Amino acid sequence: MRRIVLSLAVLGALGGAPLTAHAQNVRSWVASTGLDGNPCTRAQPCASFNRALSQTNAGGEINCVDQGDFGNGVQLGINKAITIDCDGVGGHIEFATAEAAIGVTASPTDVVVIRGLDIDGAGTGGTGITVISGDVHIDNCLIHGFKSSTLGFGVAVAAGAVSVSDTVLIDNGTSSSGAGLVAELISSDTIIKLILNRVEVRSNFFGIKADGTIANGGVIQMTIRDSVSTGNGANGIVGTGLPGGPAILMMIDRSSSSHNTAGFGIIADGPKTTIRLGGSSITGNINGVGVSNGGAIQSYGTNQINGNSNDGIASLTPIGLH
Repeated sequence: MRRIVLSLAVLGALGGAPLTAHAQNVRSWVASTGLDGNPCTRAQPCASFNRALSQTNAGGEINCVDQGDFGNGVQLGINKAITIDCDGVGGHIEFATAEAAIGVTASPTDVVVIRGLDIDGAGTGGTGITVISGDVHIDNCLIHGFKSSTLGFGVAVAAGAVSVSDTVLIDNGTSSSGAGLVAELISSDTIIKLILNRVEVRSNFFGIKADGTIANGGVIQMTIRDSVSTGNGANGIVGTGLPGGPAILMMIDRSSSSHNTAGFGIIADGPKTTIRLGGSSITGNINGVGVSNGGAIQSYGTNQINGNSNDGIASLTPIGLH
């Protein structure tokens, strides 16, 4: 999973959208008939999110007048607090190169909201959204078709606090790598806090993956609630790490991992990986649940784990409700 690192050089060189003296709008607009020479007002909208971002004050908002492709094939680098909200309209970004369509390098306290976007890798894009830092909220988006041989992730989180809600991650990764969503610490002794709520992860390589195989120390905290991981080529939900790597702590509540082609519905791998499971359904996989290399899956005893070729019930550690 070291492929996330490949996007960092590009994000670092880009540094996000420049905070120029021209930024003046509290609210900016893009439109299918807009021009990037415009000031990005409602009356004179821009053609691209990059132009709108440069014209919008930190903490401001960018909206879509109508449907259109507002990426122009260029990476959107975000290094300040901003809301991009095209909910109900449907802004589109097509990004077919092997990097990140949207890269977030905001300050840890900067709130970045990405809502109502169709982010399309066109079968060759690297990553839909990469988060290097920031307080990031991804809401009601469709992220699909990121299948580059060097990347292939719908969402990749390297640090920061990230929430993903009401979002579909579909057809990301190749036949042997990539994922709908990956949380992968790349710096030692840092923290990822990731919440997934009402998220559908379907037909990727891995579905949802917490990867602790690069950094030394640190913590990956993940909560998955009311979500589905299905039809993926490998494990539906997996936490994997090394003895000297970060602790991986995952809570899965009222969720489903089903009909994944190979591997496990849910697997905890590595001595610092703990997955807690309650009110969830694991069915139709070759292996239902499993542990390896000292990992642990703790079950509240409220799950439905049936209909897998091997349910793997013996791998569960019962814990009580509190």
